Amino acid sequence: MGKKRLRDMTWDDYGISKNRYKELKAFCLQYGEKKGRIQYGAGGSPPAWEISGGRNAGSPVERQAIENESYTKDCKMVEEAAIRANPGIWRYILRSVTQDLPYEYVEYDEEQRRITVGRTEFYAFRRLFFFYLHEIKIGYKLNEVT
Repeated sequence: MGKKRLRDMTWDDYGISKNRYKELKAFCLQYGEKKGRIQYGAGGSPPAWEISGGRNAGSPVERQAIENESYTKDCKMVEEAAIRANPGIWRYILRSVTQDLPYEYVEYDEEQRRITVGRTEFYAFRRLFFFYLHEIKIGYKLNEVT
């Protein structure tokens, strides 16, 4: 039996359940929010829990550095998965998954011009993206445990 074409691969072929897909999709939709929360420098006010008497977990600069590292890591995972899925169209994939946009809304970009693949191929690469994101997230969790 021959190998399946990329465009014929399904979520089952990738070992991704419906609920895992929803989890990965929600993770991607937080991309813009996390990018926006990355702060450079030592500015900013303390979080509300600290003002209301929460336990002190270090200086505000330390907490901001920890948050920045976490947000940066999450954003890099999404970007890495998009690049792995297809280095030629990774920006289109990234825009689609982080803004929940269908092919029709990402096929033309002012900066990059028209996408180089058709709708069917795009969705095949998008599914491949979620497979890579799944693998990357599992890898990060395994590295944190060891």
